[in-house]
Amino acid sequence: NGEMKWKETAITKMRLKSYIARVTRMGNQHKVFGVIMHDGTPIQSVEVRVDDGPWQSATLDPSTSEKYSWKFFTFDWNGATPGEHTITSRATDTSGYVQPTSEELEVKQTFLEQNNQHPRTLIIT
Repeated sequence: NGEMKWKETAITKMRLKSYIARVTRMGNQHKVFGVIMHDGTPIQSVEVRVDDGPWQSATLDPSTSEKYSWKFFTFDWNGATPGEHTITSRATDTSGYVQPTSEELEVKQTFLEQNNQHPRTLIIT
């Protein structure tokens, strides 16, 4: 009858991904805030790397404990020096899946689908 109807039927599985949201400074101390999005598989860990340094453990916020909610995390960045820095986060879930780098992605996805690590560049004055 020329009538158009829409029916939502797509159910997908979200790929594990984390992002650095912001960095704050109080005196000489810097705190990194980030978010993890996932499909409900429990999060085992989240790590942060500054420049090409080692991966360091970040702290998951226990107030974001609902199965399908975003998870927030923080990282105390001690010893930050003036200049340009790159900060990257990566999450790991309890099934052992580690958020990949862009080079490790098997198939390049659109921006909304890709879940690779997203380095953030910032300048400390």
